[in-house]
Amino acid sequence: MLESWISAFYQSLNRIGFTDPVHAALVHMPIGLAVGAFLFGWVSTLLGRRNLAVSAHHCAILALIFWFPAVLFGLADWQHFYNGSWLNPIKFKLILACILFILLATAVFFGRRGDKAPKGLVLASVTLAVITATLLGWFGARLVYGGESHDVPVSYQAGEKIFTARCSSCHPGAGNIVDPDKPIRGAAALNDPQAFISVLRNPKKPMPVFSTAQLSDKDARELYLYITKVLVPSGQMSGKP
Repeated sequence: MLESWISAFYQSLNRIGFTDPVHAALVHMPIGLAVGAFLFGWVSTLLGRRNLAVSAHHCAILALIFWFPAVLFGLADWQHFYNGSWLNPIKFKLILACILFILLATAVFFGRRGDKAPKGLVLASVTLAVITATLLGWFGARLVYGGESHDVPVSYQAGEKIFTARCSSCHPGAGNIVDPDKPIRGAAALNDPQAFISVLRNPKKPMPVFSTAQLSDKDARELYLYITKVLVPSGQMSGKP
């Protein structure tokens, strides 16, 4: 039931031309507000400006509020784009998200007590929240970019961008971190672009489906060219039909 709701939600977004993860559009809110709470809190402490402490408290409240939709849509994106696969960056992001919630809740709860709050506790909470948010961003980057970099000819850069956004988290370096026994390199579908596109449209789980709304045939061919001409040398392609 939940999977069908998530699928229907993303299909409705696809119909209006939005095919990207929703989490990316929301995650900056709690992170940015946590940074605001950190900056206002430290400046208030260093300069003795009580009004800035109030601003820090308000930022912490808003950061905590936006934590919920950011995490909710993060989980939805995870189910939709990664089929709920337990990738290492996902595991760390879930742990860090829980830690961030605790830190923000602590800052909000004790921050409302003003001068009666334990000395340094609120400041320590927002400081650790910023560190946690930074780590969340780092693991998010690992999830998207996979730590890979290549010198790519201009003619294949379109395919590289698609691979980076859609494939690199599960297939860094043409491997497969979900199922190491089934890497991209050596796949029979690499011998024929139409077979490759067919796999994208009708994959075996846990690989998610890439519909034409998510990835056009033209973009799929660009992806195929990047993988076969740049990412996977010809000697690593399967000789099977």
